[in-house]
Amino acid sequence: MEFKERTIILGVTGGIAIHKAIDVASQLVKGGASVHVVMTENATRLVQPLQFQVISRNPVLLNLFDAGTDWKPPHIDLADRADLLVIVPATANTIGKMANGIADDALSTVAVSVHCPILLAPAMNGHMYHNPFVQRNIDTLKTHGIHFIEPASGDLACGYEGTGRLNTVEAILQRIRDILDARSDTAPQVEANDLQGTRVLVTAGATREYIDPVRFITNRSSGKMGYAIAEAAAQRGAEVHLISGTATVPAPVGIETEYVETTLEMHDAVIQVFNETDIVIMAGAPADYRPSEFTPHKIKKTAETLTLPLERNPDIAQTLGEQKTNQTLVCFAAETNDLLENAKKKLIRKNCDLIVANDILADGAGFEVDTNIVTLLDQDGTCEQLPRSSKRDVADAILTKVVSLR
Repeated sequence: MEFKERTIILGVTGGIAIHKAIDVASQLVKGGASVHVVMTENATRLVQPLQFQVISRNPVLLNLFDAGTDWKPPHIDLADRADLLVIVPATANTIGKMANGIADDALSTVAVSVHCPILLAPAMNGHMYHNPFVQRNIDTLKTHGIHFIEPASGDLACGYEGTGRLNTVEAILQRIRDILDARSDTAPQVEANDLQGTRVLVTAGATREYIDPVRFITNRSSGKMGYAIAEAAAQRGAEVHLISGTATVPAPVGIETEYVETTLEMHDAVIQVFNETDIVIMAGAPADYRPSEFTPHKIKKTAETLTLPLERNPDIAQTLGEQKTNQTLVCFAAETNDLLENAKKKLIRKNCDLIVANDILADGAGFEVDTNIVTLLDQDGTCEQLPRSSKRDVADAILTKVVSLR
């Protein structure tokens, strides 16, 4: 009874892999879960709702006007009780609706109402899956903490071969276990509106240092961690100002965002608003060095080697540490060796109140991935290591720690 006392909403859409959703529902019920199925209209053209009702032993929600058992609308009642929303299969249409906040049927409305983790299991034609608009929507959802179990490769129902087929039922169930286990054991406890009235400045993404009009020096920062922090702070009531370098994912919607390219630009943007800020979280990755000279025309390939003189950029975090009065300053330490030793040195040198240290070589941490493994160190010598978690959960853990320090 591994899912005992768990309430799981199973969203079912009109994908050809819908038959696997029946098996997922069956296995969840056998594991002790209370399963509540929500179907789209197209899904009912492939499988009768009665099948899911018999398997789940609960009514199937088909539209927003279904009558509930009490005064509360059924989709809100489910959203309030759910430990997890899993959508199997997740079509391109449903993914697009969620990424853009569209709620025009029962499932999409449930998806914007829940305050539990969401897991999507995409299944579609390979060309559809790799369509740049679909990938953009997937990246948007990942940025906002939505979990995905990637589709598998092989023969597709449409006759093509490639990536797009629904992953196995076993893989989906294991991912559900992982998410529920992480939620019960390690998910940070969040107090609603605990940052109300607080002005939070967040930096995110990589800077670019131009060599010539074509080339620049940069790093692998995707912006995901900083964007997750900005979004989490806003949802906890803060007034957020996000200063972003280059990122690989869309910025959070509804947050004041200022875009910069170089480290000097990020430095100036941060300094300009620093005095009006209560909390500064330096999740960005500004380049430590820049070319000593910018060549106004493209450098031609001539000699076998090219020497590129570099000069140091200002250390933004250290500058803030020297100037801060009543601000809480959070810095990051991305390391490849001697993690805690290097982090402690940065904590002292930059006069941070909290430093977030992570080994970027560790599996599930570092750049470009959707999870992180960090250790939080403060000036009192407290050292708290967090397990591998989604970047959104890490963001909430950082903010909870900041609240405790103020």
